[in-house]
Amino acid sequence: MKPGIADDEQPPKPTGTIHDLGYKRYIGTRRAASTRWRVIARQQISFAWKTWWRFKAALGLAVITMSIAGGMMMFASDRKSSLGRAQFFAQRLIDTTLPESIIWFCRAGFLASLTISATVIASDIQGGAFTFYFARSTRPWHYVLGKLVGLCALVALVVFAGPLVIACLRLGVSDTTEQLREILPIIPKTLAVGVLATLAYAAVPLGFSALLPNRRHALALWAAYYLIFGAMAYALGHVASPSIAALDLPRAVQAVTFHLFDLEFRGNDPEIPLAAALASLSIHITVSIGIVAYQVSRAQKSGVGGAS
Repeated sequence: MKPGIADDEQPPKPTGTIHDLGYKRYIGTRRAASTRWRVIARQQISFAWKTWWRFKAALGLAVITMSIAGGMMMFASDRKSSLGRAQFFAQRLIDTTLPESIIWFCRAGFLASLTISATVIASDIQGGAFTFYFARSTRPWHYVLGKLVGLCALVALVVFAGPLVIACLRLGVSDTTEQLREILPIIPKTLAVGVLATLAYAAVPLGFSALLPNRRHALALWAAYYLIFGAMAYALGHVASPSIAALDLPRAVQAVTFHLFDLEFRGNDPEIPLAAALASLSIHITVSIGIVAYQVSRAQKSGVGGAS
């Protein structure tokens, strides 16, 4: 009570008093701006891992493929000594299991691309996420590198890890130390195929996600290109030039694998040249990354709060 003022004359207390909450300086770890792509990559991985249908279903298909291929190899290795004249076929099954299974890992990679790659940039454009990214002085290369690294880490679990396990298993079923030394180069060959497949199934669908601002349209465009255009190119490879069949991504990866492992193409399959398969994969990957970089740079320059 103020002196000289009666109780009934006191001013009413305010109903919503605002108190000074104060200001506290940020005392956490300060990271360099060049490491912001890591945050984007971690966010991409954690988002894809949250529900089973985004990534775990494709990973499950890859695990099933790896288990079946590894089981066939072990079965042929155990029975080879008791097959008599059929030892040749058992040995051939052991040698061809890895390159023949690559096409199935590619199918698992395509399944993963439908849920984690083909709608990434279109979803960010449609949801207004670029305003958030670039208002925090995130440069386009941070975004592109972060998304690409995150997707490559996920896709590698599908198309890279499984073949590498099968390659190690192939070394494990070698009959002699001399044979082990002879087939040891399958490890770098498998690594080369895995790197190409990982980049193809991470970068190419990401490029399609940057072509259209609507995620459904981007997903439909990628699926149509992969399934319809790829099938048409593969069919033309039978009647025209086998090099045309290299435009089909999974067949290009398979062709590289067959050439590296000195495996003959089946009678009805076009013998895609190694140069054509490598050129197709390189062009797909390079053009896709270029499209992503251009679209993100354009969105950054036209967005709100874009950074230089």
